[in-house]
Amino acid sequence: MNTSLLVRCGAFLALAAAVFFLTRQGVETRINMESGVNMKLPERVGAFTGKEASVSESERVILPSDTEFAKMLYTSVGGQQINCQIVLSGGEKRSIHRPETCLPAQGWTKKSSQAIPVKLDDGRTLEVMKLVISRPVEVQPGVRKELTSLFLYWFIGKDITTPYHWYRIFHTDWDRVVHGVSHRWAYVIVSAPVLDGFVPGGKNQDQTLELVKEFIGEVGPELILSKK
Repeated sequence: MNTSLLVRCGAFLALAAAVFFLTRQGVETRINMESGVNMKLPERVGAFTGKEASVSESERVILPSDTEFAKMLYTSVGGQQINCQIVLSGGEKRSIHRPETCLPAQGWTKKSSQAIPVKLDDGRTLEVMKLVISRPVEVQPGVRKELTSLFLYWFIGKDITTPYHWYRIFHTDWDRVVHGVSHRWAYVIVSAPVLDGFVPGGKNQDQTLELVKEFIGEVGPELILSKK
């Protein structure tokens, strides 16, 4: 068993013990409606111009009514597109989930996942989760081709960011039990298709990743309210 897994197991055991003890003491939880995210996406990010995207009917039906959304589709002069969206939870934890749980329902297959660092323009380093996903698309009648997309995300809490779903859950439960507070969480998604082989001059996977990292580097400081 590696050190990282031992640390996780120890942390969860400690939390479980605290939950057992403190819930027996009748701890009351209050919801802190403050959040650590700015829900106003900028109209321009570098060479990209954004256009507001609508929230799907399924999202409105499935997620609690107090869930907040911000969505923009950004396009460059060369035709490259980057999707950016924020989902902010309300009073219920089920507003936020790992994107991996809903991608298969949209026809995507996860090829790999990895936490990577992204340098922000304000000098901070943000750790995000990078997914490489793919699905077949019809490029012409009867002809299908595999489209790869890069899907980067991270969670934003009060004065904290993390790419790890387990850590967000741990921190949420710790605040509930120890401090009697339930903070609102958001997750931010930045995704872009790999257009190499689909359009003339389309970027390959490495080039697309650098483009997305540059995008996050510029937009990240505007979205994350904490300066820590």
